[in-house]
Amino acid sequence: MSFTIRARLTIWYALAFSAVILVVLGVLALELKRQLDKEITTALRTEEHWIETLFEHEFLPLLTAPEKEYGELAAELYEELEERYGLQRQFAIIAIEKNGQPIVFNGGLKNAQELLPHDFLGRRAGNYNVLLDEHRYRVRVFRRLWGAVAVGVENETVFRVAKEAGEILVWIVPFALIFAAAGGWLLAKLAMRPVLAAAKAAEAISVTNLKNRLPVYAGKDEFGKLVATLNHMIARLQDGVNRLQQFTQDAAHELRTPLTILRGDLELAYQNENTAEETRVFLQRTLDRVIALGQIVDNLMLLARSDSGDYPIHKAPFRLDLAVKEIYEDLQILAEGRPLAVQLQNGETVEFFGDESLVRRLLLNLCDNALKYTSQGNIDLSLKKVDTTIELVISDTGEGIPAEDLPHIFDRFYRADKSRSSGAAGASSGLGLAICKWIASAHGGDIAITSTAGAGTTVHVSLPCHS
Repeated sequence: MSFTIRARLTIWYALAFSAVILVVLGVLALELKRQLDKEITTALRTEEHWIETLFEHEFLPLLTAPEKEYGELAAELYEELEERYGLQRQFAIIAIEKNGQPIVFNGGLKNAQELLPHDFLGRRAGNYNVLLDEHRYRVRVFRRLWGAVAVGVENETVFRVAKEAGEILVWIVPFALIFAAAGGWLLAKLAMRPVLAAAKAAEAISVTNLKNRLPVYAGKDEFGKLVATLNHMIARLQDGVNRLQQFTQDAAHELRTPLTILRGDLELAYQNENTAEETRVFLQRTLDRVIALGQIVDNLMLLARSDSGDYPIHKAPFRLDLAVKEIYEDLQILAEGRPLAVQLQNGETVEFFGDESLVRRLLLNLCDNALKYTSQGNIDLSLKKVDTTIELVISDTGEGIPAEDLPHIFDRFYRADKSRSSGAAGASSGLGLAICKWIASAHGGDIAITSTAGAGTTVHVSLPCHS
């Protein structure tokens, strides 16, 4: 599956933007977690220092005090712990030994020592995350010579923040992805706009309008350099084509005069009554070849001038149906004595605005081809208006054109069968269909040919009603 450059740019932009968003949010989440962990660790260290100072300065005698003093000190220690931790989501557990018996002092969360694992105070010093009474706590275990201590601070904030951040990300990430895709599509569209404009302009440039150039790109980037390079290349091509067209016109012009003189001399010699019959036959063949060569020169001159845009096209309204009818009548005369039927269908009135002489030349070339390569069968002509289009169809049951030759039939000097004998100058020289194609295009129309070898050929000419 292939994507356009705009789509690929959009995808890459959206992925890059999303990756940046995820990285930034991930870094922020990690930093937030680190800060919260740091605050909790600092708070636990503060409590550790407070308990250590409190016990060593005021309650160390608990280890050796007699029963009466021990009770007073124990009650005072419970009171200190409850006063500090009773109103907060915190707790402290102090475990000491007196006379070989373990004694536990608890403050804050009730029954914290029962909620903790039974061997929790026996663990090595450090911080632990535990779940107590459906709440998460960060508990710090440390030991001193007088006993072991576990002090805990509720750690629900970290998990609550992580949960809320996850819920936010569920909405933010898709929205950011959509926003990035939309922004990437817009940016790619803006970036590709000069490329599309250049492609559209390049599509319109052909050998007949090499004066056109790609639109000037104001940027000084790589695309600007590419546009300038392509415009220089088109200018060089235009210069080369102009030289070739000028050469063709000059050559055709130079050949026209001697051919005209040669034709006149041959005609005079042919008309001489003293000329022998064999010589007259030879002169007739030579004259036919000179006439055909003159027509080729005229066709070359026409195509060269059409390529350069110098050929005058004189458009005026005329009856296209009458022109077709005249061609049809000529075809009937030429087909006399041959097993060939010529028919004209749809004889409706069709007005057309164009160069009548060129359109007649188009009709003559196409009908001459049909007559030349159809030895028997039918030649059908059809002319009709379909909406805003004039459809002219010429079909025959002749030799047809091989499939491999169809893509090249409008190429100049191309002949599907090189062994065919020369007939009409334009057709035999391979210029007739090229001229037909140009005449149709000059009137805003088109010409298409379908054919099957051995079964016949159909030519479709489409012309706009208002050329």
